[in-house]
Amino acid sequence: MEMGKLSFKIFIGAIFISLLPSLALANGFSINEQGSKALGMGGAFAAQADDPSAIYYNPAGITQLEGTQVSAGISLISPRATFNSDVTGNATEAEKNNFYIPNLYATHKVNDKWSFGVGAFSNFGLATEWAEDWEGRYVTGATKAEITTMSINPVVAYSLNPALSLSFGAVMQSIDIELQNKLNSSIAPWPADGNLKLSGDDWSGGWNAGLLLRLNENIKVGVSYRSKIAHTLEGETEVSGTPAGVLDALTGTEADLTLPAIFYFGTSYENGPWTFEADAHLTQWSEYKKLEATFDSPILGGATGISKPKDWEDVWALRFGGSYELNDMFDLRAGIVFDPSPIPDETLDPLVPSGDRWLYTIGTGINFEKATIDFAYNYMQDEGRTFDNAVGAGVGGLTGEFDDIYAHILTLNVSYAF
Repeated sequence: MEMGKLSFKIFIGAIFISLLPSLALANGFSINEQGSKALGMGGAFAAQADDPSAIYYNPAGITQLEGTQVSAGISLISPRATFNSDVTGNATEAEKNNFYIPNLYATHKVNDKWSFGVGAFSNFGLATEWAEDWEGRYVTGATKAEITTMSINPVVAYSLNPALSLSFGAVMQSIDIELQNKLNSSIAPWPADGNLKLSGDDWSGGWNAGLLLRLNENIKVGVSYRSKIAHTLEGETEVSGTPAGVLDALTGTEADLTLPAIFYFGTSYENGPWTFEADAHLTQWSEYKKLEATFDSPILGGATGISKPKDWEDVWALRFGGSYELNDMFDLRAGIVFDPSPIPDETLDPLVPSGDRWLYTIGTGINFEKATIDFAYNYMQDEGRTFDNAVGAGVGGLTGEFDDIYAHILTLNVSYAF
């Protein structure tokens, strides 16, 4: 959309739990980091599903949990990224921030047939912050993006027989955004960059379901599904910093975003102290066909809204993990993940400049009589991407490479069985 001579682009995503900014760690802006035991095995957990984080990975698994169990966790995220400009030769690093992301689960087994649970988490995420004078500063949200979601997910699970359990849950999800960028003074009637800030929020709902099948004493199969959630965000767009405030403006804004459905398929194999699992996760990013927003009043030359193509693609993430019971007290874990990018070159932008990703994981569990402490470490390595499309052209011919993208992820969960 043109706003006078300004090219105005908006990106809306969703991000980790509570009201804390963070970083997208699965591809696109999906988040799979929901429990330390699962993370130690690369997030391959849909078939094991044998701790309270099963509420996220496969809620049918909570029928395996005796009594009442609670798990609280936190993740320390330390991301890094660099943009190397083809125009100036400058290398710009994203701001070095650390983020702390919590999760919480509780389950209760009523009898041999029925179990209930509730979880609080976020399975989508985006946050970026770049210097206010970097070359991509004119793309909406490119200097600062703090977009948060929180999902509350009550579930019920039923054991048809010792081999098969089914589950269903409701999802109530909030989204809250704040995006900031600069306005290009070289194509505007003022000598210095102005400022643009967009904010909005919404509550909406969806559902999830799961199946857990024990084929024999060694092999389990898990399948779960999370529905798409359609949000209509309401908030405001503010323009400031124009000469004498002549073009400053504040207007209500409405924007649509549908977060995609996700399928989880997993098979686990247990043999003595060893457990192995392979998962495939399908995220239906083809739901994200375009970005639309409307303004209550025209701003900056008469703009009343935007509609931009995104045309993301469905992707399969492959997750492999294993666990070894060293003794009654200690478990050792490791995993590997391949997580391809859903973003075509034609619509790549600075807010989600991700390529195909690999994650390498290790973890341990410390088991006491009633309590369990789980630790995990993940290293994420992202393939670099070339930025040379209509987004770059719209801000003065910006082209270059996003590379040196990686993150260190440390997680801790403490669980207690009553």
